[in-house]
Amino acid sequence: MAGQDFLRLLSWVSPAFPTGGYAYSHGLEWAVERGAVCDVDTLCAWISALLRHGSMGNDLIILHAAWNAGEDDMRLRDIARFACACASSRERYEETIHQGEAFLRAAGVWDVVPPRAALAGVRWPLPVAQGVVFRRGGVACGQAVLSGGYAAVAALVSAAVRLVPLGQTDGLRALSRMEPVVAAVARHAREQTLEDVGGACFGSDLAAMHHETQETRLFRT
Repeated sequence: MAGQDFLRLLSWVSPAFPTGGYAYSHGLEWAVERGAVCDVDTLCAWISALLRHGSMGNDLIILHAAWNAGEDDMRLRDIARFACACASSRERYEETIHQGEAFLRAAGVWDVVPPRAALAGVRWPLPVAQGVVFRRGGVACGQAVLSGGYAAVAALVSAAVRLVPLGQTDGLRALSRMEPVVAAVARHAREQTLEDVGGACFGSDLAAMHHETQETRLFRT
């Protein structure tokens, strides 16, 4: 990528892009309270498991499927419904659709979003929204999947910096250590289909469920 397309991608994966990602921890807040995540090592182990065996890896498969669907609005609607059905808890569902629909609204500035009629009647999870926007915005397949993975990891590291708390330098160490994992999982996701979606991160799924009744919360999920 070069020039304008690359600048677009930088905007779309920027922490400042208005998806409300700062309000969601993907269950990490409960994991921190329970002591399961308490430093760089445990944070990287938690995120690595989500990428290799859980929801974050599934999201990259879904993003790839949405990118492949391209301009096929009916196929995209089916993928969106499938992604919604994959949410393992109420909070996971709300997190992905609220961020996804905010992502679509914000990306509408670039005129790379399906028409309103094509969007109506379906909720739009974040990885589907990213796949649609990246494809219609000129982002190549490999870079699209990799960018989705980076954005998800960066969001959890940012949450951990505030929750654990980690210092900014330790947050950067975590991002650095996660680079090869994100790259490997993104490559693998491009070889998979929706039939490969599944997971075994029960601790993370339970964390999201427990977070619903957590007494003191900074994050919505």
